[in-house]
Amino acid sequence: MRQPLLLLLVPVVLLGCAGAARATVVHADSAEFLLDIVSAVDGPSSDLPAMTRFTAASPNPFNPGTTITFELAVAGPVELSIHDLQGRLVQTIATGTLAAGHHQAAWNGRDRSGQGVASGTYLCRLVAAGGAQSLKLVLAK
Repeated sequence: MRQPLLLLLVPVVLLGCAGAARATVVHADSAEFLLDIVSAVDGPSSDLPAMTRFTAASPNPFNPGTTITFELAVAGPVELSIHDLQGRLVQTIATGTLAAGHHQAAWNGRDRSGQGVASGTYLCRLVAAGGAQSLKLVLAK
């Protein structure tokens, strides 16, 4: 007697693929199935940064303000602050918990009391999961 035909519908999502693709699926009993994938999607995880880093400060040099863009590889607590070259805190421009992904914050060239700072070089410091890094900013009046 013949075995009844078993039809399985298995959804398959390929992340990070554009256009058509082929995949081979091997079952536990070593039976191979060739799947023709007619469409694929870029899932949300494919757009996440691989590492936490600054991507830009624009404009830089700047007057009166600049926008700092950065990427977070993982969600977590973040502090983005501006320091003078002696390491003194000038302004905290972002603090809190942020999702993994692309972010931006603006600095208006003012200190914590709202006063405009002098022309010169400042360091933007990003502290997030995995460590800290700095980006040089130049205020040119």
